[in-house]
Amino acid sequence: MNAPSLRGLLFVGLSLALVLLTTLSAAAAPAGQEGGDPESQIFYVRPARMAAYAGPSNRFPVVATLEGGAPVKVLAFSERGAWVLARVPGVEQPVWAARWLLTDQPPGDAGEMEDGGRGTEAAPPTPTAEVTSTAAVTPTVEVTSTVEVAPTVEVAPTVEPTPTIDVSAGPVAVTRPARMNVRRGPGLEYEVATTVPAGAQIRVMALGPRGEWLQVMLPDREEPLWLFRGLTDIYGEVESLRRLSEDEIPPRPTPTPAPAPTPNQARAAVNAPLPTGGGEFGYGVQAHMLGGQEGIVLEKVQELGFNWVKQQIQWKLFESSPGAYNFGAMQGIVQAAGARGINVLFSVVNAPDWAREPGFDGSVGGPPQDPQTLAGFLGAMAGRFCGTSLKAIEVWNEQNLHYEWGNRPLNPAEYVALLAPSYAAIKAACPSMYVISGALTPAGDNGNLAMDDFRYLEGMFQAGLNNYMDGIGAHPSGYNVPPSVGWQEACGVIQQTGNSFNGACDSPHHSWSFRSTMEGYRNIAVVYGAGNKRIWPTEFGWAAGGAFHPAYAYANDNDFEEQARWTVEAYQMMKNWGWVGPAFLWNLNFRVVADGTEKAQWGIVRNDWSPLPVFNALKSMPK
Repeated sequence: MNAPSLRGLLFVGLSLALVLLTTLSAAAAPAGQEGGDPESQIFYVRPARMAAYAGPSNRFPVVATLEGGAPVKVLAFSERGAWVLARVPGVEQPVWAARWLLTDQPPGDAGEMEDGGRGTEAAPPTPTAEVTSTAAVTPTVEVTSTVEVAPTVEVAPTVEPTPTIDVSAGPVAVTRPARMNVRRGPGLEYEVATTVPAGAQIRVMALGPRGEWLQVMLPDREEPLWLFRGLTDIYGEVESLRRLSEDEIPPRPTPTPAPAPTPNQARAAVNAPLPTGGGEFGYGVQAHMLGGQEGIVLEKVQELGFNWVKQQIQWKLFESSPGAYNFGAMQGIVQAAGARGINVLFSVVNAPDWAREPGFDGSVGGPPQDPQTLAGFLGAMAGRFCGTSLKAIEVWNEQNLHYEWGNRPLNPAEYVALLAPSYAAIKAACPSMYVISGALTPAGDNGNLAMDDFRYLEGMFQAGLNNYMDGIGAHPSGYNVPPSVGWQEACGVIQQTGNSFNGACDSPHHSWSFRSTMEGYRNIAVVYGAGNKRIWPTEFGWAAGGAFHPAYAYANDNDFEEQARWTVEAYQMMKNWGWVGPAFLWNLNFRVVADGTEKAQWGIVRNDWSPLPVFNALKSMPK
């Protein structure tokens, strides 16, 4: 299962609400403040796409997506002028749009760039919320469905009165979260000095080096502290403040080194050489080749100019009883790939019933009760295919999710105890075989359902991971965020292009960002002495062309051309980083073998094998 699945399901409520919204007429908007003679003003959309909202803030629901160059007839301005109430083509009711994404120059006029470069005023950062009414906004909507529903639907949040903000002494940040951390430096690696409640008004003194963090002064503190800008509303001219250099911020903390292994930590079951790292960067793709698909799949891999292919192996299908190995289907893949000079990665998951614990939860896949049973299977596989096109084995997959770990408690040390004997068995059978740790899915802590992948990865290292792998598996997800955008900037970026899925804004976290996830794994590896081990992205990519299920609403935000550009950019970034091993795009052919399912949303060929734009872009990409 692809990495974004759990996060998509966690946001299913939001997605369904947005889907419902698209069946309704545009919501009635709060009244704006008149300014001059707005009826005489026509603006035009600067970006290729932008969102329009039910109220003067990006925290209101998106009610329309406006195309670049579309005319916007202004009816009113918000109190501070950052938002306009306007009529737009194709939408019956007035909508709110960010003033800084509009220009008074018609499309094609000299000086107006395609990327929204120069307009009539400098573009500030993400507009801050402006409230012109103290009442909750409850728009009346028209329901197009025949299902009986209440005549009105609340789609906007309760709006509090605009606070009185004194900016005479300089810009002020007003915090949004119920409790917000204030740190000793501009980054998550710095210690939390204190917390402040929602609505706290804090004087801003300067900006951090990249503008993402605010240097602030609290009334009861003598030293300056730091707030993350994306979780505040800014009042005053913050861009006029000085941006500090790296030399002017507090020294970055030295990470705590990994503790020395203790006797109860995982150890290899047999003697095996210590891993030295391995695997150069390579171009790979995951495909489904079982059932006679390997011929056409490998033709497509060759057409792409790629040199790696990945197949997931359900252990339970290949060892029906202890020692009854059935490698026939794998043999066909390995031989066909070898004939074409393509390297193979097998990713092994899901223990057979006979190997699982008594009373196991059969509704989900899970690991074996005894790690030696998996070691036996993987040792036999490595021995059978040593010296062939099978060059790497990934031991498990997304073990920081409950449904990949048998609905058992999520425990990184328990995973390393599973990995260690498998590493030893593989190396004993085939010393040249690369052993890749099971890739984690990007996620935050969510009770028994998921464990933050950064925290889980650190736990793996603390349990001895560095002794039992040649490469670190990863599943950096794209969602609706371009590959070069870090998690701190993701919210602002997606809202400029008319997003419908709002995960990066509703719960800012590294997991929404391909780049932040990859760089985070690299940093953790270096801290724990594994700088010589490459990160192997065994799944990555962007769903596109529309969601097949509301839980994957981010696919509605990505068109096929964006999927093509972002995927090429991601490969180029990984190659240039210099610490990435073979990278496997998810996926080649699930629009063929599982069309209509959520997995198909990532496919790069259509259900008749004809190429999507991303396929052609990858084929043309310099390698």
